[in-house]
Amino acid sequence: MTDQKTGLGDFLRDIRIRKHWTLLEVSEMTGLAVSTLSKVENNQMSLTYDRLVQLAAGLGVDIVELFGTRSADSAPSFLGRRAISRQGEGRLIQTGNYDYLYLCTEISKKSMVPILAVLHARSMEEFGEFVHHDGQEYTYVVEGVLELHTEHYEPATLKAGDSVYFDASMGHAYLSVSDTPARILCVCSTSEKELINSLVGADGEVSNLKKKTKSMRKTSTIRK
Repeated sequence: MTDQKTGLGDFLRDIRIRKHWTLLEVSEMTGLAVSTLSKVENNQMSLTYDRLVQLAAGLGVDIVELFGTRSADSAPSFLGRRAISRQGEGRLIQTGNYDYLYLCTEISKKSMVPILAVLHARSMEEFGEFVHHDGQEYTYVVEGVLELHTEHYEPATLKAGDSVYFDASMGHAYLSVSDTPARILCVCSTSEKELINSLVGADGEVSNLKKKTKSMRKTSTIRK
């Protein structure tokens, strides 16, 4: 079930070809320059989150399609599906607070969303406002130490091997309080679209990842 498309440009080109649109037509629909769209399609540049929202709105598609996942309305239902993410593979969303690596993105309409993450923020002042989204969230600390802040509880410190399960509609924030950035495995019973919208601010840059990266390499392996 895995194809060879690996970047935002590949998914944009796939959508454009399916719709029989030219780059000029896409430019007129989205307000993005033809030169910009050409560079994106050739995976020569990424787009900030606000530009991704602008692109998806102009194309009339769900933003998750730009990450390689068909929207729930257009995706057929399958039984017995399977997806494997090799070490370092996935879709990388980078914000000031987190580097989130979304796994098994070729499967749509997932009941849960698995994510590997590196935490950067070290204080609530640095983090900003709490994150809220529907569903429930389970987090396992792979490496380092994190401090979990929530609306209704005192901050909790979790070390490697510790885990937490909570209702994600409750405001929450992860802080890294170890010498090196904490790394976590996070599983959410939330739609990918809502997670992307809740985790990425207007200044968040979104990129695509198919190979190992220095920042995520250790995250992909859970030590026993």
